Amino acid sequence: MIIGFMIVSVVMGAIHRRLSSTGSFFAIIYCFPFTLMHELSHFMAALFTGGRPSSLSIWPRRSENGWVLGSVVFVPTLLSAAPTAVAPLGWLVIGYYSMVLWETRPVWLPEWLIVAIVYACSAACTPSWQDIRVALTHPFSLLLWSALAFIAITLSRSI
Repeated sequence: MIIGFMIVSVVMGAIHRRLSSTGSFFAIIYCFPFTLMHELSHFMAALFTGGRPSSLSIWPRRSENGWVLGSVVFVPTLLSAAPTAVAPLGWLVIGYYSMVLWETRPVWLPEWLIVAIVYACSAACTPSWQDIRVALTHPFSLLLWSALAFIAITLSRSI
């Protein structure tokens, strides 16, 4: 179920990102909350991993390939490059647990709100090409964090 949820979420996010790059006023306004979620995740990850974020922009601007809806400038180091680049994928965790808790939600919590949360998390989680480029240009950071995640998962299963 987790793999299926992640695949569907990333596909939904990719479709959302493709539609949002049209640059129309309504598309940019519609994407603003998801852009804010996406860029804040980069900013917080850089802040917590020593990447010294220096700017956060959520003001749309034209580029040669379309529109850039937001950006974060940080110093990529061994500890900060990979987690900052892939930080928006953390929204998948919130979206997934919102779906899992569907049946056990309080009676007062409407179903449409859970659907909205899952959609927002899917829209905010999609990595941009720049995010992928940062992660891949710092392979030792990616390797370090992958090893740490593997060790944490292995140890948590043995407890």
